[in-house]
Amino acid sequence: MIFFILFIPNFQLKAPTTEFVNRDGKRITVFPLGIEIYEEKVKVIANYGEFDQQEKIFLFKDSVKFFLAKDTGYTNMAVYKLKEKKWEMPSFSFLIGYPKDKERVIIKSERAEYDWEKEILFLENGEIELKRKIKLFGEKMVIDNKKNFLYSYLTTKVMNYNGGKLNNLLTCETLFYDFKNDTGIAKSKVNYTDSLFKVVGDLASFILEKEEIKEVLFKNKVFLSWERGSEKMELACEKINFFFDKNDLKMASGENILDGKIYLKRK
Repeated sequence: MIFFILFIPNFQLKAPTTEFVNRDGKRITVFPLGIEIYEEKVKVIANYGEFDQQEKIFLFKDSVKFFLAKDTGYTNMAVYKLKEKKWEMPSFSFLIGYPKDKERVIIKSERAEYDWEKEILFLENGEIELKRKIKLFGEKMVIDNKKNFLYSYLTTKVMNYNGGKLNNLLTCETLFYDFKNDTGIAKSKVNYTDSLFKVVGDLASFILEKEEIKEVLFKNKVFLSWERGSEKMELACEKINFFFDKNDLKMASGENILDGKIYLKRK
């Protein structure tokens, strides 16, 4: 086992063997049989690694694993910039985190970046399993580990499953989620749909409890449509509250009704 010394505080590197190659006028250190690095609280293991001494950049390939406290990350390739202390994972990756005791959050993405100093994770086309029955999808996501907070922008979806089937769906352009309190706020072009209802608004909040959605609240001029067979109801109001039991909608209440229409089947 070879110990590679970089004279960086709180940094260690281990590798079974080391090779040196010249590439584009640079001397690259290659670790063909695997590499392990330790820096402060993080440990990284890969089956292959390279180090650019001039640029101070590591390249890890083939079964890359990250270990940080109770979090574990996996990817096929990763780039670590020593100067900035930032990780880039340009290939598909996922991270398993534990923001609460005995609760697991699974995060997947097509591309990810992680800032170890700020403890902020950036995702592109991310998928997060908030609970076993609730998933969140977003084009762009930012997760702040220190604050236990998530921010998703562009197209965002919150999908609620029951018995393996999609029960209801909430889409929006911007979403804020608090891991600590299991609460979220959706903004801009917010749409909620299930087997009966369709709701459109600009602002909504929701509360999760254990593995289920507990409550969804729409504010600021909300439009609701309900349809069953040939019967239909349309309603515009300032506020609509949905209450759930075991991920099934049990009750909906509206306040300050602005307009409404009811279409009944003629006997």
